[in-house]
Amino acid sequence: MANPLQLRMLRSDVDAWNRWRAENPAVRVDLRGVDLTQSDLRLANLREADLREVVLVLANLSGADLRGADLRNANLVGARMIGVDIADTDLRGADLRTAEDLTPEQMRTTRGDQSTILPEPLEHPAHWQSR
Repeated sequence: MANPLQLRMLRSDVDAWNRWRAENPAVRVDLRGVDLTQSDLRLANLREADLREVVLVLANLSGADLRGADLRNANLVGARMIGVDIADTDLRGADLRTAEDLTPEQMRTTRGDQSTILPEPLEHPAHWQSR
């Protein structure tokens, strides 16, 4: 279950959120299942966050740090992803069908499977396992 305090902090001020993350690196971020549709999360530190089933439809994630985040079954339709660091991110079952600015290089550093929906013309990386 999502942490309501963390959700309020993230929604109110990304810069303050990033300072809090820097001061509390051991705190596990839990935003499971929250609706962040159209949120401006540019440069947000979401490293190793639990973002399972989160809704990020049309969210701006430009330059965000999502390294090691769990985005299983997340909805990222239309999300702006330019410069997002998604190394070691779990995208199994995520819907990125119209996510913008994803590159094959970014995808090679992620985990996913055949249920992950990628935008055209991206293809599932060879290292992804089928379900």
